[in-house]
Amino acid sequence: MNPIFETIRKRILKGLPAISFFFFLYSIIVGLFGTRYAVVVSIFTSFFQSQRLKDHTIFFYIRLLFNSFLLCFLAYVSSFSLTFCILLNFTVPFLLVFIHSSQFNPKGYFSYAMMFVFLEMRPPTADTITLELIILAIAVTALALALQFYAKMFRRPAVPWKDIHVGLGELADLMDLMAAGKLSEDTVSRLRSLELKFHTLSYSGHRFFSPRRSTVKLYDMFAILFQRASYLAANTSWKNEVDQAHMEAIHRLALYVKKVQEQISPDDNQALISEARELLNGMHLTNGRLRIFFRSFLHMMILILKDVTEPVPIVSSWQKTSLEELAVSFLRRCSPESFEIRFATRLSVLMTVSYTISYLVDITHSYWLPMNAFIMLMPAYEESDKRARTRPVGTAIGCVLVYLILPHLTSTVSQFIFALANLSIMYCATPGTWNHPIFSTCYALTLTSMSIPQNTAISVRLICVLAAMVLVFAVNHCVFSTSRNTLFRLNIHQMFRLHNAYWDIIRRTITGWADLSIAREILTYFYMVYGEAFSYINQQPSSPQKEMDRRALITMWQVFSELEQIEFLLQLDETDEKDQAQLLRLATECQRHFTKGNTSPLPARFEQSEPGDGSGPDSASDLAYVADRYLANARAVSEAFARFA
Repeated sequence: MNPIFETIRKRILKGLPAISFFFFLYSIIVGLFGTRYAVVVSIFTSFFQSQRLKDHTIFFYIRLLFNSFLLCFLAYVSSFSLTFCILLNFTVPFLLVFIHSSQFNPKGYFSYAMMFVFLEMRPPTADTITLELIILAIAVTALALALQFYAKMFRRPAVPWKDIHVGLGELADLMDLMAAGKLSEDTVSRLRSLELKFHTLSYSGHRFFSPRRSTVKLYDMFAILFQRASYLAANTSWKNEVDQAHMEAIHRLALYVKKVQEQISPDDNQALISEARELLNGMHLTNGRLRIFFRSFLHMMILILKDVTEPVPIVSSWQKTSLEELAVSFLRRCSPESFEIRFATRLSVLMTVSYTISYLVDITHSYWLPMNAFIMLMPAYEESDKRARTRPVGTAIGCVLVYLILPHLTSTVSQFIFALANLSIMYCATPGTWNHPIFSTCYALTLTSMSIPQNTAISVRLICVLAAMVLVFAVNHCVFSTSRNTLFRLNIHQMFRLHNAYWDIIRRTITGWADLSIAREILTYFYMVYGEAFSYINQQPSSPQKEMDRRALITMWQVFSELEQIEFLLQLDETDEKDQAQLLRLATECQRHFTKGNTSPLPARFEQSEPGDGSGPDSASDLAYVADRYLANARAVSEAFARFA
């Protein structure tokens, strides 16, 4: 098949679900209430596109209905006066980004913000608000029916265990390679990819102001399991100090992981737990690095096997930790360097200025200015800059097509067919490209020309899109400008802040007040930030600076892995008071060192307890080994901290 036709076919198939839903809802809303409310169809088609591949409960639709009513009421209030217009156009978009988006789900705000912005284009009045609420309720019902139908007919349900089985199988294969002495950069890379995949799966279940999904804790624990294997592969200092017995131990562990993959069950894992304990008791390894790995790995495996068969009810566990997790997440989002604050402020400023202009100027369809500005402004600076360049081009071409074609469409039916055909093509095009706005412009101008002169509609459309382009460029460059290079530097800052926060977790573990769900949340967030920063570095052209940044980032990952190992050793409750006091001093000195503007040095080494002072077997030497590895790597990243801070 011709490549062009194959591309067209794929785009039609991809856009067909959205097109079908659009016509389904359009026939209901416009058929019953008229074209004035056609904007509701576009809003809920956006919801359908963003939600059709996800699972939903009845609570999602109840929440959507409540939010729709609230945003409709706020759009109504915004029309009362200029003061309300300014106040609501700043606060509502800001809160929608803050609540629904994150650095790794940057467009979570879009559909809700689109609802508020588009409902403001023709705000409800005292006479129509009741009708608009009824229309929104009908739209939510239609969306629920469409999503359930699509899920039943076309979408396979998510199967968490499939990811887990595949991950365990790959982990067993990679550990066999390590046991055979075939540890390579590719092995390390595959383990890191496996680790990042499960951190991503875990992070996708974390929702601000929402209970986490039941699989989050399981993904968290598997991510830590893979992280421990990844750290062993990356830290090759142990390779020259092991004998055949150590390599055979790794092979036995790989066989055990394979057995877990085949036999893990939600009903009974007692045999697998017993075997893990036998492996723990039977492996007397002299190499410190391997000894720590085996202990931490098998302890985590036992916790996973227990959790699978004895899960804590998700509601009670969420209620137990939600307030503190909410506080931690809220404080992180409130940082002036956070994605949420920076993008929320840009969007709020843009919508406030554009809707203020629209409110003040006496031009028909002046709301096209905030509408175009909203569509051009994206979380990623580069994508937003691209849209601000391509949308005026596509709009101009669309205006020309309407100018040439519309005079020949003399009947209302032919005009509707032309408009809806263009909208269908729009859903097959890629958002952000120059051709996407061609078809949205043809659709909008065709419907608008039914009520005002065609040339007036074209002129207003061009003026509004050009004004929006200028406004978006100004906001992008003057309000928390965040290019990919700036975001990389902010990510580095964030990793050092998370490093200091994890020392707080260690301090609280020693004093008996640690919440392990917070520790897992910090770990997950760190590795997500690390993955984004590492991806940025890999996309840069080769240079000495790139390699320096890459090494510093990998070392920072090792530093955090060592902090997690220290936390694990504390959880075993095998450290004595001297070890704990030394760790508290170490926490204070390291946090002080990695605070902007501080020049205090890192400690030279960790002063371990003497053997036979009451700590468990090998625990004192294990803690000292990990702490000294941490200090060595922390010194290695000090230069990077100073440069980026």
